[in-house]
Amino acid sequence: MTWMCLLGPSPGGTRAIALHGHRAVVLVPPGTGVPPGVAAHAERVVFCPITDYGAARAAVDRLVAEMGPPRLVVSFTEFAQEVCACIAANLGLPSVAPEAAARARDKAMMRGLLADTPYAWPHAVGAPPEVAAAVRAESDGFRWIIKPNEGAGSAGVTALESYADLDRWLTRVATEDDGNTKRYIVEHAADGPEFSVESVSGDGEHTVLAITSKRTTGSPGFVEIGHVVPAPLTESDAERLQDAARCVLDRLDIRYGASHTELRLDPVHGPVVIETHTRVGGDCIPELVELATGQDQYERAVAALLGAGPALPPTPTAPAAAIGFVIPPAPGTLTALSITPVQGVLRWDFEHAPGHDLTELRSSEDRIGYVIALGATPADVAETIAKATAGVHLQVAPTAHSE
Repeated sequence: MTWMCLLGPSPGGTRAIALHGHRAVVLVPPGTGVPPGVAAHAERVVFCPITDYGAARAAVDRLVAEMGPPRLVVSFTEFAQEVCACIAANLGLPSVAPEAAARARDKAMMRGLLADTPYAWPHAVGAPPEVAAAVRAESDGFRWIIKPNEGAGSAGVTALESYADLDRWLTRVATEDDGNTKRYIVEHAADGPEFSVESVSGDGEHTVLAITSKRTTGSPGFVEIGHVVPAPLTESDAERLQDAARCVLDRLDIRYGASHTELRLDPVHGPVVIETHTRVGGDCIPELVELATGQDQYERAVAALLGAGPALPPTPTAPAAAIGFVIPPAPGTLTALSITPVQGVLRWDFEHAPGHDLTELRSSEDRIGYVIALGATPADVAETIAKATAGVHLQVAPTAHSE
C-alpha cells in the first residue's frame, strides 16, 4: 500500500485517499486542531507550516526518506494550493501546475486571460489610489465591485455606487493598510443571480459534478448566506454556466484536480466570472453535492489525479440539498440561542455558543452557524432552509466595544 501526502486537515481529502486504498499522511499547521474525520483515516499527522514552501518541502522530504516516494501530493486548502503544486511538480507527480494555481489565486491575472471572452468585464488592479483613479475615470454613480485581488471568503468585498462610497472605502482601508500596499481589483458590477460550478479535471478534461445556487447578503458586502444543489436552472442556462466554467479552466490551464468557479448570470450579458479556485468549494458545498448527486468531489479529484475510476458508485441521499447560515443580528455578546424544530433538517452546527462575542457581518468568518436540509426539489429545500433559519432565536447583549 503506497502513501499520499495531504496538505491541510481535510476530512474529505483524508477519506478520499483511504477510499482509493492509500495511506494518508496529513500536514497540519502548528496550533491547528485535527478534526475527527482526519484522525479516523490518517496514518500520521505532521505539524508544519503548509503555506511555507521550504518548511512543507522539508517535511515531505523527510517522509520520502522514511517511506519512499508518495503516490500523490494533494491539498484541498485555499492557501496551500501553490505550495502543494510546487512540491508535486518537483516530485514529478500529477497535479495542477504551480503556474495555474497562481493564476487562479490572482483575480486580475485570471481576468486578463479571459479578456477576449464575454465572461470577464473591464477592471483595474493595484493599490487603493490606483483603483480609485479607475473608478473616478467614469461618471459618478457607475456601479463597481472592489475586493482584495487574492482574497477569499467574501472578506473585503465592497460594492461602490458613488464617489461617496469610494471615499468611505478609501478611509476604511487606510486604517487597515497604512502603506497602501495591498492590491485590490475593481470591476464593473454584474446583475443577476449567483452560482458556482463544482468540477473535477483529469488530463485537461473537465467534468461538472453540479451547479450550486448561491444566496448572499447583497450589496455592499455580498457575504454568502446559503447554497442549494442542484441550482434551479433551465437546461440552456446550465449549459451556459458550464461552458463559462470550462473556458476559465482552459484559459488558466487547470488540467487536474477539483475546482470551484463562481459566476453571475447577468440577464443581459450572460455568465460573468467572479473567481475560480483549484480546490473544492467551502461552506459544505461538497457535502451538498454528494447528498444531491452521490458524487464525492474529494474522491473524484483523487481518482482524476490517479487516472482511475470512482471508488464508489454514486448514491444520492435526496434529490436536493441546501445549507443556510445564521448571521449575527448585531455586534455584542451572545447570551441565548434556541431553535424551532423543522421537518427536513439534516443537521445543525453552531460555531458560536452563548458567551461568545459576535461582530458585524463582514465575511463568512463572522457567521454564527448553519443548518443543512434535504428535499424533493430545490424549491422545497430552499423553503425548509428559510423556515429553519427563521426559527433560530438569538439574544445578544451589547458589549463595551460594540456600543
